Amino acid sequence: MTTNSDDFVNGVLEALKYGQQIRMRYFNEFNINEYDDDVKLTQSGTDYWTSGVVLPISQGRGSDDAILLQQGNLLTNDTKLYIQGDVNTSGVLRVGLGSPITGEYSILSDGVIKYTVNQVDVLKKVYLRVLLTGSLMGE
Repeated sequence: MTTNSDDFVNGVLEALKYGQQIRMRYFNEFNINEYDDDVKLTQSGTDYWTSGVVLPISQGRGSDDAILLQQGNLLTNDTKLYIQGDVNTSGVLRVGLGSPITGEYSILSDGVIKYTVNQVDVLKKVYLRVLLTGSLMGE
């Protein structure tokens, strides 16, 4: 019996319809000073809107989230977001949750986990941290 990745993709898309609106805003990064790490961010293209399911971090014993909390890679007030597998999550970007936007978030480094079937990215789990000022450094 072969596994058809299209069936998984369609199932994920159906489930994500019940989520909330997610805005992805992508940025280009420019060095301001060649001797310093200061960068300036400018928006790259237009915002990308999709649907996603937002869940709190699980502190249940033995869960993936609990292990990351114990390792210090997550904070209890971080958030996890499930989105379809073909959404671009690389580079510098800011994630807005809701419509209207109720919070602005950044993706944690190494905070994207892909779930793949037959070399097709079906689903992504993305760990997010709230941006207290609502913007990224250099924006």
